[in-house]
Amino acid sequence: MSKGFFRSGIMLTLVGIAMRTVAMFFSAFISRTVGAEGTGLYTLIMTVYSFALTLATSGISLTVTRLVASAIGEGRPEQVGRVLRGAFLYSLAFGLLATIGLFFGADLLGARVLSDERTITSLRVLAFSLIPAALSSALSGYFVGVKRVAFNAAVSVFSQAVRIILTVVLVIYLAPYGIVSAVIGLCIGITLTEILGFWLIFFEFLYDWRKNGKKGSDKSPAISDVGATALPLGFSAYVRSLLLNVEHILIPKKLRESGESQSEAYSHYGTLHGMALPLVTYPMSPLSSFAGLLVPEFAEDMSAGRRERMSRIASRATNATLTYAIISAVFLYVFAEELGYVVYDSYDAGYYISTLAFVVPIMYLDHVTDSMLKGIGEQVFSMWVNISDSLLSVILVWLLIPRMGIMGYAVVIVIMESYNFFLSFMRLKRKIRFDISPVRCIILPLVCAMAAAYISRLIFNYGGSSVSAVWLVVKMIFALCITVIPLAIINASREYKVEKILAEQN
Repeated sequence: MSKGFFRSGIMLTLVGIAMRTVAMFFSAFISRTVGAEGTGLYTLIMTVYSFALTLATSGISLTVTRLVASAIGEGRPEQVGRVLRGAFLYSLAFGLLATIGLFFGADLLGARVLSDERTITSLRVLAFSLIPAALSSALSGYFVGVKRVAFNAAVSVFSQAVRIILTVVLVIYLAPYGIVSAVIGLCIGITLTEILGFWLIFFEFLYDWRKNGKKGSDKSPAISDVGATALPLGFSAYVRSLLLNVEHILIPKKLRESGESQSEAYSHYGTLHGMALPLVTYPMSPLSSFAGLLVPEFAEDMSAGRRERMSRIASRATNATLTYAIISAVFLYVFAEELGYVVYDSYDAGYYISTLAFVVPIMYLDHVTDSMLKGIGEQVFSMWVNISDSLLSVILVWLLIPRMGIMGYAVVIVIMESYNFFLSFMRLKRKIRFDISPVRCIILPLVCAMAAAYISRLIFNYGGSSVSAVWLVVKMIFALCITVIPLAIINASREYKVEKILAEQN
């Protein structure tokens, strides 16, 4: 892999970690302010909103990117305007459809689907964010297609800052009036952010178009080209999003069937899904950045027939991912109680973090495996695996939660992550030859990380689980250092021996 690959990966990692860190602590602020029940109610509302957002935006960004890049690559830059006009009409149509459906369907969705009339006003507020979100998605695809992604980055940073400021002000002002008012404040913040974000990216587009746009004689919108590409892309997203919505709507209902009150059901659901799960996936930031870069890397090698290089990259990627995931899992397990207290002021969150830590290696490796499959053109296989995953999740939620309570949902996560990983991993093994070293990438990291984590806890044994954020960071950085050093020495020694053997053979 080239230096440019690692430079891009490191840059994306730093940006991703910064954004996700801000988002996590913002989420922690929300959880502390509205409480576990409010977090559960908000999370439930967002499941319905996410489907409406998928309906409004799915497929359009990638479609615009492909069509714009294709027009430029074929020497027809004047066609970009037709693509954008078609994309705007498509986005406006689906955004309007989603807006009407969510706004006028809020009563039915809130009272019948979510079984909680407190969600109706929030759903109606969120409906007004869908058209600007759809149009922004089309413009975002344009900037990727013309390789000027700095504009998208500026919008992301601006939107994140605006959302945090607006939401903090609204929640602090509305929280004294109750959970429902605070949740409505969260939804108002999302809607205003989408509207302001659209106007920013729209003005960026006008500036860029005046400077770089090529006008053509054909003014008709390329709506058929856009639809032919976007609709198939969107279909799988619609199906999976619908199944995910069914799953998450069922969880509080099935928790109530297990004997919990509505407040307890929302609290447990919010703690597991709204607090513990985001923290468990937080260390995936570096993997997500590099995994995204593997897609074009494998696509290029596949088209050029460089199968040996693909094998080497796959071996390095899977071994590095396993090492990283094992260390992350150990740290999440050992420091779970402190993490739950420091980030969310919740010992229950810490308990769920320690439970989910066991599935971290499978979850992280599955993410990288999916990226490599997409790079070799296996996205259709991944699509069907994801859809079957969602369908089976719904069935397991229906069966397990009434019998096991919220731990039934944790079991569903573990089972379905394992199912998804097994199918994807076996498919990749059939397509690409690669090797995994269990001793070097599983046993050694596990032993080193466990020893380092417990040594760190003994040395920095102050305050128990009620530690400050700074003290916890010091403990974890110290543990990380005494984990990485022996692993680096062992790997350096191994590489030296390999080089020495090769030199002797030559």
